Amino acid sequence: MIFTRLKLNNFKSHEHSVISFDKGISVIVGENGAGKSTILEAISFALFKQHTGKKIDDLVRNNANTMSLELEFTSNNRDYKIVREKKSTLKSSLFKRTSSEGGYVHVCTGDKEVASEIRQILDIDSDLFLNAIYIRQGEIAELVDKTPAEKKQLIGKLLGIDSLEKAWKNLLPFITDYESQLAELSGKLYNSNELMENYKKKKDELESLKDRGHELEEQIEEVDGLLKDISENKRNMEREKEIYETQVNNLEIEEKTFAKLEEEKRRVQEELDKIREAEEEIARLEKFVSKLEVYLDFEKSVTSIQRLKQDEAEIEEKLDSIAEQKEIVSSKKDGYNKYLSSDEEINKLSDQKNNLEKELATMAKLEKDKKELLKTIEDERNDIDKFFSRSKERLDDYGLDQDKLAKIDDFNHLEMSTNDFINETSAKIDELSKDIINKNEDIVVYNQNIKACEKPLNDLEGIDNKCPVCQSDISSYKKKELTKHYTGEINENKKLILQNEEAVRLLTKNKKSFEEKLQNLTELSKSIIEYKQKFEHLQNELIRLNKMDEDLEAKEYISNKLGELILLIANKKEERESFKQDHDSFIQSKGALEVLGSETETQYKLKQVQNEIDNHVANIKLAIDQDPHLTGDISTTELKNRIDDLKQKNEEFNQLKGYVQNKNSYMTQLDSIKEDIGVSINQRDIIENKINASLYDEERYEQILYNFERYERRKNTFNEELFEIKGRAKESIVSLQDLTDKIKMANKFKQEYDNINEYIGILKHIRELYSRGGIQKDLRNISRPAIQKHTKEYFKEFNFNYSDLTIDEDYEVTVYGPEGESSMSMVSGGEKIAIALALRLGITQAMANGELDTILLDEPTIHLDASRRHELINLLKEMSSLPQMIIVTHEAQLENAADNLIKVEKENGISKVIM
Repeated sequence: MIFTRLKLNNFKSHEHSVISFDKGISVIVGENGAGKSTILEAISFALFKQHTGKKIDDLVRNNANTMSLELEFTSNNRDYKIVREKKSTLKSSLFKRTSSEGGYVHVCTGDKEVASEIRQILDIDSDLFLNAIYIRQGEIAELVDKTPAEKKQLIGKLLGIDSLEKAWKNLLPFITDYESQLAELSGKLYNSNELMENYKKKKDELESLKDRGHELEEQIEEVDGLLKDISENKRNMEREKEIYETQVNNLEIEEKTFAKLEEEKRRVQEELDKIREAEEEIARLEKFVSKLEVYLDFEKSVTSIQRLKQDEAEIEEKLDSIAEQKEIVSSKKDGYNKYLSSDEEINKLSDQKNNLEKELATMAKLEKDKKELLKTIEDERNDIDKFFSRSKERLDDYGLDQDKLAKIDDFNHLEMSTNDFINETSAKIDELSKDIINKNEDIVVYNQNIKACEKPLNDLEGIDNKCPVCQSDISSYKKKELTKHYTGEINENKKLILQNEEAVRLLTKNKKSFEEKLQNLTELSKSIIEYKQKFEHLQNELIRLNKMDEDLEAKEYISNKLGELILLIANKKEERESFKQDHDSFIQSKGALEVLGSETETQYKLKQVQNEIDNHVANIKLAIDQDPHLTGDISTTELKNRIDDLKQKNEEFNQLKGYVQNKNSYMTQLDSIKEDIGVSINQRDIIENKINASLYDEERYEQILYNFERYERRKNTFNEELFEIKGRAKESIVSLQDLTDKIKMANKFKQEYDNINEYIGILKHIRELYSRGGIQKDLRNISRPAIQKHTKEYFKEFNFNYSDLTIDEDYEVTVYGPEGESSMSMVSGGEKIAIALALRLGITQAMANGELDTILLDEPTIHLDASRRHELINLLKEMSSLPQMIIVTHEAQLENAADNLIKVEKENGISKVIM
């Protein structure tokens, strides 16, 4: 499997990112938290829905509603694409490219379908992917530093052996639980024989009750025959009784209906008599009602004329006022216009005066600002000069070449010289670090040489005339010579170790001195940048000072101009005052005219009032002509009394007219009531005839009731006994059913007991298989040769001087070289890292059945010290056997190893990818 392209939309911190992968080493670099590891998590999620969040919604970027990703990869020379989209739900789809030139075609959709297809295509599942291809943070460091037991546990976890151990442990409480169930079932089975005896007794009792029940049913059937005959006679008599009582009741109802109709007839007739009296009163009042409207019109006209005469006088007075105010406006207009002209000129001059005063105030502030700026410039210049001199002195103290120091005459030269000095110091520190690493590695080699000599030396002491290496016979002289040789080698290596340790001490001391100098130079560089900005700020302040001097040159001219304006404004105000009286009179009259309104409109209103007066006079004359009792000199009181009397008669007239309108309704009601009375009399005669024709006999009915009740009591007695028997039989049936259920349950318990007992045996056998001596041991024994083979192949790539590599049952690695065999604890730091990396890749290759195209490494250098980090980076650079390697790291040194460099940066919480 080779990954070719990954597209992320709103996946965690990535808003829109597209990453192209190729064969070789792809290095993903960036600061911590930039979103590097998210790219590996996206690959894992695309393939197997594996992610670090609690739920899939945690993968959607903040402030986004949807998320999607596309992963393209190649497997067995075929191109595939996986698409996963999260909207309301997660949708998963798989596509396949049909040809090198063609596009992708749809293969399947759905989580289960896509997962199944990917397993078939890649021949791996999610666990194998996470344990083999995806190498997590710290795994290589653990293979270097952990104890043998801890390394064995880690490798077991990668191989899945820890899950077998967990299954072995988890099966014990499972078996214990089933054994508890077995004990409980054993207790439930103790009374199964007693249940069978009770079942037989209850069955016999039920048969006896059935026999007695059949006897009672026959007796009840006999009584039912007698009751049937009596019931027929009883029903016939009851039917006649019901008819008789119904007719008697109907007769009572009909008599009440007749009485009610007679009462209703009397009430309606009384209402018709009252209506006739009202009609006579209406005829009498009608002649008075017709005069009310004439009197009301007469009163309205008299009142209106009085009001209109008052309005006429007010309008004539208003017309006189309008003429007077017009005369004043005409005579004062010229003075008013001259006042306005003077006032406008004064306002213009005042605006000019205000502008000049503002300019003078600005200049006063400018003079104050100038004094403050002069002091600030002086302070800044002194501070900058002091810093510049002090910086050159510090560079002199740190050892800068005098020729270079003499050429520093500005901040640019100062900054450039300091940065060059920093680079020289950093290079010196790197050189010393390499020397220290080389010396430490030499010490490790010397220690290994000592161990290589100590073993044969110890063997020489414990054997007689035998070579400890080849086991051939040797003379005592040869033995002494070998002893002297090994002792000399050991002493020589110890001497070399002491020399190198002293050299490391001096180099470390020298390095620390340069590191202190680098720190001081770095701080000085930061200060130079700060003071360089201060110097630029000082230049800008000098430019601002020159601008202030130019602005202050106009101050005297503005002062003179302001004095002239003040005198001119005073003269104009005296001139304006002479026209003030005319101005005020004009304004006052103009306001009065606005209040009084239009003269034409007022004259029109006067004409309207006079016309209305004439109309009301004509109406009064017409009213007098219609009623001789009305005269022009009638008093207001008499007119009011007459109108009130006519209004009262009009109201009484209208009330009577409304009452009389009900006459036809009452007459219709009377005719209907008379008709209903006739019907009621006829109905009463029919009911009386039916009562006389009835066949009901009360004495015979009582005899029938007595016989019916006697047989009914006998039947009830039989039924009660039968009911009791049925109840007892029902109880027996329930008991039998309960006993049957219990017997079935006992049989079920027995079957369950046998099944669990057998199942416990199977579980114990399975647990034994999962134990360390079972499948776990077999898996280790089966996988170890494959892991050893692949580890050896990878280790050979690093070209160390070793001929062989073995892995024992505890996964402890041993290498064989010119000095014999060496364990992980005996080899140098670089060799340890190489063995750990080869072992981790060997485990991956073995788990992938030897078909490994790509690996993903997440921060492989984490938890390693600086020396081991350096070694691992160099080893990764040398890797060439894997077609594709994708590494997430924050180590800048790994960038040099990249065939494809992918940088991840985060800006405002959003990760961006730079290819």
